[in-house]
Amino acid sequence: MPSFGGFIDSFAKVLYVDGTIGVDTNNGSATSPFKTISKAVASVTADKTLIYIAKEGTYTEPRLTSVLTNYEITIASITLRDKAKRVILSLTSTTSGVFTMNKLNQFIGLIIQKPSASAGDARTYEYFFDGSVLNLSFKNCVLDNKPYAPTWFPIFSGNSTGATIRKLEFVNCSILPVFSNKDTNSGGARGDFINCALANDFTPDVGNIVTTFDADYNPMTQTTTNGVYNGEFAWGNLKYIKVILKTNNKFISTTPKKVSDETIIPKMTNNAAPSGLAFSKGAYGSNEAYLAFNQTDENEGYCSTNSSGGVGFLGYKFTAPKVIAKYVVRNGTLTSFKRLPKNWSFEGSNNSTNGIDGTWEILDRQTKQTWNTPATDKVFEIENIKAFATYRLNWTANNGATDYTSVGELKMFELLTVPSLIEMPDSNESSFQKYGMNFDSGLNLSSRLNKRIDIQSSKVSWGAGKTFTHVIDLNQYRVNSITLNKGG
Repeated sequence: MPSFGGFIDSFAKVLYVDGTIGVDTNNGSATSPFKTISKAVASVTADKTLIYIAKEGTYTEPRLTSVLTNYEITIASITLRDKAKRVILSLTSTTSGVFTMNKLNQFIGLIIQKPSASAGDARTYEYFFDGSVLNLSFKNCVLDNKPYAPTWFPIFSGNSTGATIRKLEFVNCSILPVFSNKDTNSGGARGDFINCALANDFTPDVGNIVTTFDADYNPMTQTTTNGVYNGEFAWGNLKYIKVILKTNNKFISTTPKKVSDETIIPKMTNNAAPSGLAFSKGAYGSNEAYLAFNQTDENEGYCSTNSSGGVGFLGYKFTAPKVIAKYVVRNGTLTSFKRLPKNWSFEGSNNSTNGIDGTWEILDRQTKQTWNTPATDKVFEIENIKAFATYRLNWTANNGATDYTSVGELKMFELLTVPSLIEMPDSNESSFQKYGMNFDSGLNLSSRLNKRIDIQSSKVSWGAGKTFTHVIDLNQYRVNSITLNKGG
């Protein structure tokens, strides 16, 4: 698992959320993330669980209580290691009665917004009442004033029976709305505000400043201690552990390949629009090839000709050659799993005019592929560095249907940079910082390296980092991966 700054290692369990490639029927691992925060929260079974939002973007939930639980959890975002990648928690509603958090629920590195004057009390981000128990911490979070700005309290606890506050704290937060009430207002919960940057002076707590903000949530008042870019969880400050290998008196590292985050096939509205060409070996009625590229979950999507059984192909021709390094096969929303491809090859061509003719190069083979849940991605990374104009999925068997085969979506992802081998003359601190491999999981050394970079010199003095050495005898074993664990 990622171990940047030792942060993730401090948790007993980690669940991952990725709003782009995640699926809520996944198991929440780094390679099989959930799509929504609420699904991750509902999957928590033990204290000291981290819910790590690994993809920037907007995550919409009905209310704050949708992402709270009575387990001890922390919800943190990729913003902690890359401040340019913003994670927005958009809350469309408020109000919760008799909601209990006897254990701490903590938010770190999120932008919390309200999209409109929502149902319930629109003057706050959440309204707890009727015996609720609050145990909440917000660290290095933005409480945003757009699209809609609450005007009463950040968090309110009131109504006839009120709410018990075990903890309610805001640490190094940037709080942009202008709130009208003061801490002395009865029935309202402001909580503890520590080293926050505030739009107006509504709290006497320690170390806060009153300021205006720029578009990046920076306080316009000069400060070194307040707001989201400061403190223990300052945005962008938690770093990866860096790794350099030594073999035959050479210091080596690798750069990972980079692949596009989204499918590079445009959202097709017919087989030839808006660009390129979607094609197939026939189609069943109106279930034409483009339905596998319209980025919409439908009953089945593309369907091959009736009575075609388990043989057919489906593909897309780009307007210019592309290097595809990953493809995804997704089924539709129906449970007709027998109609899904089972055995296939993924192929590329540079002389096909219509996806049917031309010569084809096999880039990947898969067998015995099955689906058990609707609208589920199967992801396949391939070692391809050759650009082709046309790609297709060519199947020779489905999962048992004799009438036709269906494919909900076929997605293709472009290789942006090739993986490279780096050789350097030393392993000083500068080399680690510039060329060290980011230890983001078990260190994968089995991928093909397509470029060599020779570093001639990098002499600097030591100062900030720590170096840990361990001898690995590569003469005795073939090493494809290395996993580093913390010592006991």
